[in-house]
Amino acid sequence: MSKTPPVASTIPNVTKHHDDTLTDNYHWLRDHGWPKVTDERVIGYLNEENAYYHEVMDPLKANEDNLYQEILGKIKLDDSSVPVKKDNYFYYTRMEKNSNHAIVCRKKDTLDSPEEIILNVNELAKQSKFFNVEAMAVSPDHNMLAYSYDTSGAERFVVVVKDLRDGSLLTDTIPDVLGDIVWHKNNKGFFYAKLNDNWRTDRIFYHELNTDPKNDKMIFHEEDNKYRVDVSKSASERFVFIVSHAKDNNETWFIDMTAEDLTPKLITKRKDHHLYNVDHHGDNFYILTNDLGKNFRFVSTLITHPEQAAWQEIIPHSSQSYLTRFNLYRDNYVVQSKEGGLTKIKIFSFAGQHPPKTIDFPDPTYQASSVFTNFNDESARIQYSSLNTPDTTYGFDFAARQLKTLKVKEVPAGFDHDAYQSQRIFATSPDGTEVPISLVYKKSAFKGDGSNPLYLYGYGSYGVSIPAGFKPQIIPLLDRGFVFAIAHIRGGDEMGYEWYENAKFLTKKRTFEDFIASAEHLIKTNYTSKGNIVIVGRSAGGMLIGVTVNERPDLFKAAVADVPFVDVLNTMLDESLPLTPPEFKEWGNPKEKDFYHYIKSYSPYDNVKAQNYPHMYVSAGISDPRVTYWEPAKWVAKLREYKTDENLLLLETNMDAGHAGASGRFGLYRDIAKEYNFILKVFGL
Repeated sequence: MSKTPPVASTIPNVTKHHDDTLTDNYHWLRDHGWPKVTDERVIGYLNEENAYYHEVMDPLKANEDNLYQEILGKIKLDDSSVPVKKDNYFYYTRMEKNSNHAIVCRKKDTLDSPEEIILNVNELAKQSKFFNVEAMAVSPDHNMLAYSYDTSGAERFVVVVKDLRDGSLLTDTIPDVLGDIVWHKNNKGFFYAKLNDNWRTDRIFYHELNTDPKNDKMIFHEEDNKYRVDVSKSASERFVFIVSHAKDNNETWFIDMTAEDLTPKLITKRKDHHLYNVDHHGDNFYILTNDLGKNFRFVSTLITHPEQAAWQEIIPHSSQSYLTRFNLYRDNYVVQSKEGGLTKIKIFSFAGQHPPKTIDFPDPTYQASSVFTNFNDESARIQYSSLNTPDTTYGFDFAARQLKTLKVKEVPAGFDHDAYQSQRIFATSPDGTEVPISLVYKKSAFKGDGSNPLYLYGYGSYGVSIPAGFKPQIIPLLDRGFVFAIAHIRGGDEMGYEWYENAKFLTKKRTFEDFIASAEHLIKTNYTSKGNIVIVGRSAGGMLIGVTVNERPDLFKAAVADVPFVDVLNTMLDESLPLTPPEFKEWGNPKEKDFYHYIKSYSPYDNVKAQNYPHMYVSAGISDPRVTYWEPAKWVAKLREYKTDENLLLLETNMDAGHAGASGRFGLYRDIAKEYNFILKVFGL
């Protein structure tokens, strides 16, 4: 290569743990004043890496711009959501062609009424390089809007309140908030979760309008730092729920808003490995619980007797059906499950006057979800798409027992479903487990002889499944002959809750084995060939990419790791970091000897070695509280020290953003164009 990449200084930082000495030559890249980053050496190195990125990629800026415009051409830029009716208002969001952020609107009484804009995020974002609105909540009387915003990417949100009658802002301003805002039924105030200094929500407060937030009443305090607290509202809007949760257990408290007392009452006390989710209808709480099996069962209990001993079973546990969600309406309820890794949605009536109705979906692999609208709705809202079927919004009419198409998201210039083939295939992992892979390709560009390049995405942590939904931004790659594939590896919950539990703690390596086996199977079955694959992951999926390029770099031409969690051991040894104590229930606590050595054996940063690596593009966010900027920075520095090839290794740090990347949708599309530009460069396309 003609261009010279930066070389980071090596300053050994030596620590001892158990029977092991851990030497970290790039520990200095962590600014000691974090979350403020002011160390000139650190900023200087990040700027050098950014300059190197631009030196390599700026000559291809015209290609990036073309890709950006091509991506925009596949996305309807002036669009709006299907309205949701609440009382006598219809609420919806819309985007204008040149707007970077959403415009939140409503109409009164009918959809033919004049539009009222209740929040134009574009106007709020004008003065900030980064701007994000997290939560919005309209008061029950529809007169007030509380919303939270962040101007740095650090995810410490500020709550403000807008009077929708005259557009004025109240003086109420509440900093350091994360999560939902829940209005009290009396319209006088709302509940919210407060962040502590370690970026953990450990307290729930109640704020009364037009009072000093310093005097807000603390409703709940979680003292165990392995737990976080969230606040939500029941479908019926009678109860506030406070959930204190860790990775594998939780407990739920409730406040009856028809009573004066704001003291939370417990549903049932937490215990190891017990997860449960609560909602309300009539005289009962309804609960999804894994108390009798990992795939959950559905139960009810009287409000007056919420304790576990009184629970009455409605849908029993099944090894074949993994219950994941339920929505309660006035006369009906919807239960969502996964069977064989595919989503099933079933409609039930409370009175039993109709037999359960299962909604069937046509594609071999797809994304479907039941989306709650409001308690009194006459239909259930269902979102559906597949890798070759654009986003479709359905309404299931409870009375007519029929599914009606409400909207199909338009792809500008048209999209021919039949020109693209989606499939679901299975790879075999080393322990014999069958791992599903969802994929799509353009029929006219697919050769079937292994010559097609392939884009392989994976995540595989926290029980998060990666749905095979429509992604208009991948069409430019498909049209260039790429096969797009998602490996549904263990660590996610695609095949049931055990699919998650079977790849964590001291079995985490199954996640990486599944991913490598998926790549090998795609090669063996001629969807692609060895060295003709780009692998992509972000956050914990970036850890997956890091392990994979350490273990089997020969399989891949390129790798993209966005905000990657790659310094696993050092992060898990540092309890001052925001996520570390709660993460003990995901990765294990390395203060225990077995976990220490196991985490060290796969942690990407600790296993960089002298070998050839694929071409690599790595991103970071300077204000990221989830995966701190120094993780990808240290990893890239160490890769530069050890790798024995001349392949590209690029690090780009966004100095104005955090974990989610650039602000607004155009920032997102620009980031995708940068990624594709890198991929096409190294593939010679």
